[in-house]
Amino acid sequence: MTFSDEAALALACEELQMTRDEIIRIIREWLQSYGYLSVHELDEGSETEGSA
Repeated sequence: MTFSDEAALALACEELQMTRDEIIRIIREWLQSYGYLSVHELDEGSETEGSA
């Protein structure tokens, strides 16, 4: 049986009794902590504030 990404996420939410945002935050943090995603931290007082 194959799940789509959204179906797998919905099933995880139901099984863990967590919201979609909570699950995504946990996955993002895990990916960042193991180096799969880069961590982008901006200094609040940086000169780039307000620019796009």
